[in-house]
Amino acid sequence: MGPDSSLLLNEGRLNRGEEWDFPGSGWTFLWLISGDAYLMGETPSLALSAGMVAIHGGNCLLRLRASQLGSLAFRWFRLDPTTLFGVFTLLERRRIDHPDQINPSLPWVLNRDNPAAERFTKTHISNDTGSLEQRARLLELVSTVLSPPAYKSSIPVGSPRDAGDRLEELLHQLTDAQLMSMPVEELARRCHCETRRLLLIYRERFGGSLPGQQREWLKVKACSMLAQADSDIASVAKACGYEGADAFRAWFRRQFGMAPTQWQQQQASQRSSTGSTTIG
Repeated sequence: MGPDSSLLLNEGRLNRGEEWDFPGSGWTFLWLISGDAYLMGETPSLALSAGMVAIHGGNCLLRLRASQLGSLAFRWFRLDPTTLFGVFTLLERRRIDHPDQINPSLPWVLNRDNPAAERFTKTHISNDTGSLEQRARLLELVSTVLSPPAYKSSIPVGSPRDAGDRLEELLHQLTDAQLMSMPVEELARRCHCETRRLLLIYRERFGGSLPGQQREWLKVKACSMLAQADSDIASVAKACGYEGADAFRAWFRRQFGMAPTQWQQQQASQRSSTGSTTIG
C-alpha cells in the first residue's frame, strides 16, 4: 500500500519553511508531533503547534508549512469513504460524503487539550502499520470527530411511536449496504406504515428519494470493488445483486458510459499519472 492508502498511518518531517500538500481527495487527519506550522489555503492561515490536530475533507486545497523557527514532525492518515462500504450508517455516510455541508466548515483544528486530540497524539507508528488492528484504531479516531449525535427518540417513553420516529431509529442502525439491498416495502413494514408514507417521510427528511439513494450506493459499491487490484467482474456483479456478469456490464455501461474493464483501465492510468511523493 502507498502512503495515500486509506487508513494507513504515515509520518512526515519538514525542515523550516518547507511545505506539504494535503491529499486532494477524501478526508485527511493530521497532528503535529513536534515543532510549529501553519495551515495555508485558508484566510487567515491557521497556526498549529505540537499536539494539535488538523482535520480536512473539503474542496479547499491545504498545505502544511513549517515555521521558519525550526523543523517539525507530524503523523497523518487518509480516509476514503468509498473503500468502506458496509461500515457506515446512512446518517454517518451522508455526513462523511458531504463535507461541504458540515457545520462548522472545514478545516477543523483541535487544540492539544481537546480529548479527541489527546487520542490522536497517543497513536504511534508501529510494526503493525497497515494491519487490521491499526486500521481499526484509526477508524476509531475518525469516529471521535465525525460520528453524528447518538439517536434519542423525541417521543416520551410509553407513548405511541410514529413511522418517522421508527425510520430515524433504523437509519441510526442499518449500514449503507443493508439499506441498499433492503426492499422499500420491507423498510416500510419495519416502520409500520405504507410504502408511500415511508417515501414521503424520507423525502421530507433528506430532500431526495430513497430508491435514488440506493441506486447511488450501488454505483459506489461497484466502483469501490472494481478499484481493488484483485477484483474480477463476476464477483463484483454477484456482490451488486446481478446473477450474471453480462447484466452487470450492461448496467455499468448505462451508468458510466463505459465497460467495467475500461473504467478499471482509466482509474489505473489516472493513478499512475498522478503518482505520490512521500516526505522522509
